[in-house]
Amino acid sequence: MDTSLSYCPLDGLPIEIVEMIFDRLDLESLKSLSLTCHRWERLFLQYCSRRFVLRIDEKITLDVDVAFMNYEDRRMEKYLLCEEKMKVAVIMLEQTQRVYRTVHIDFHLELATVIYKLKILNRLFKPHLLQQLTVLKLDMGNDPVMHASDISRAVQKMENLQELYIAFNVRTPHTTECYTMHLVNPTLQKLVIKGITPYVVDCANLWKLDVAESLHVESIIGGKLQRGVDFTGHECYWKIDQLTELSIVNDLKFNLTTRSSILRFYRQLCNVTRLYLYGHTLTQETLQVICESCVQLEEFTIGNLQMDDPNALRYLSNLPNLRQFGIWKILNGNPLSFASVKLPKLEKLLLGCMAIDWPSLASVRSISWLKIKPGPVIDAPICRALSGTFAHLRFLWIDVHTTRVARELLAQLLQMHWLETLVLENIVHLRTLKTLPALPQLERLIIYRCSKKVYERYYNNEVLAKLVRDIRWIRAGQKIVEERGIKDSFEC
Repeated sequence: MDTSLSYCPLDGLPIEIVEMIFDRLDLESLKSLSLTCHRWERLFLQYCSRRFVLRIDEKITLDVDVAFMNYEDRRMEKYLLCEEKMKVAVIMLEQTQRVYRTVHIDFHLELATVIYKLKILNRLFKPHLLQQLTVLKLDMGNDPVMHASDISRAVQKMENLQELYIAFNVRTPHTTECYTMHLVNPTLQKLVIKGITPYVVDCANLWKLDVAESLHVESIIGGKLQRGVDFTGHECYWKIDQLTELSIVNDLKFNLTTRSSILRFYRQLCNVTRLYLYGHTLTQETLQVICESCVQLEEFTIGNLQMDDPNALRYLSNLPNLRQFGIWKILNGNPLSFASVKLPKLEKLLLGCMAIDWPSLASVRSISWLKIKPGPVIDAPICRALSGTFAHLRFLWIDVHTTRVARELLAQLLQMHWLETLVLENIVHLRTLKTLPALPQLERLIIYRCSKKVYERYYNNEVLAKLVRDIRWIRAGQKIVEERGIKDSFEC
């Protein structure tokens, strides 16, 4: 009997026979069968995800003999090897019939020539390759103006694009605004921009926007409120009123004569639930506008706050759904107070190195996750807060500056009977860990920016093994896998 090699005999069995086979299996065999099916399904999904991912980069591995060359010769050798690698990539893109879901082009090392960059982009942006593309990451190095038009046209043609990452190595901030880059796509959901400021961002389904550049507010205010007009008469705007998550790493710039533009910018963000502002300094007036306009906020991080009075955080009480709040720096000498803050759903609190009215934190007893960065001198209020107000914490992250600070704070952990996870960052002297009191309820200890090998060389690791069941080490240089430094998931 002729059968196809791809045909599985089990597929032809009636469901009644398959059920009869299952009935004759004992419980352990059924469990084993179920686990096997799930494992094969997981392996197949992993295989498919790798098969439909394309990555082209300039990474070159030199031979051992090349290591003895001088700098110029090594650099030339890298250029030659990169050129060969780019030739292979161009040929592959010309011949492939595979439909990719994810594409990552990485030219940030600046080894590939402009000609090969253009060749790769021209072949990548053919209709049959753009058809099913859902994730596009472009690390393009320099020359944003040269590639902006091609990228804009390609993005507009992608019918299934969901995530877009664009990065350029632009070293002069005044050149980041690109008049020829117009990002228009109806399906795009996530956008990350670095080293370039598009002239137009118009994506109806865009809900997450990450910007690592200084933005001119007047040129990105879109929608029905205001649109900038350039010298050619074309409208320049960003459609941002539909966003639910916004992150701005650098500053927001605005004309001093039209300061109200910064307030209009935040009033557009009425649907945002996650707002992260790092480089921009908020005034008390701006904070008030944000809290009155973005009432759906669940996560809010402030890099710098210019306060007029210590109770500037009272506006946070307008955010009934706020679950996570972080502030890193205040720009006046008054201690930050939480006395007037009413946030019944607040769970996570992140406090930078600044003056804080610690007794006022009694008004936010709902938190179970705390990260603090104490100053070089520890006063009694912070110790009383850890042993009293925050005695119920389940997660505590301490960014330590000095050994004395660490010892004084670690002594307060004896009163924290519910603590499950402890993160100690910047432990300079490893002997400080020996002062950690016995915490039988602690399930996880994370040592960040500290080498486990160095510790084991000078100290007996059994000291810590008796204190906690699960110790994880993350040495300096390793990355914490966390969303903007605020989540409690780590990767070694």
